[in-house]
Amino acid sequence: MVSLSLSLALSDTICRRSLKSIEFFFLDEGFGTLDGDLIDTVIDALEKLKSSDFTIGLISHVDELKHRINNKILVSKATESHGSTVKISC
Repeated sequence: MVSLSLSLALSDTICRRSLKSIEFFFLDEGFGTLDGDLIDTVIDALEKLKSSDFTIGLISHVDELKHRINNKILVSKATESHGSTVKISC
């Protein structure tokens, strides 16, 4: 939760100092270390931040998040026979 708070505060500080709005923010916070209850707390907090002019993109490998988030960009790593694949799910 501390890392999440610091990331969001940093984005807010950057926005205020630049005098420009941030419309999209990628967040990669190591959700794999959180238990189920903390993941729920984090997702609930992020859902409260939703607005029409600000979007938060999560970078995660945690399966539980895949079920909680409707709009996703899924990236599969490259193999010896082909490159990475990207799938958009809305």
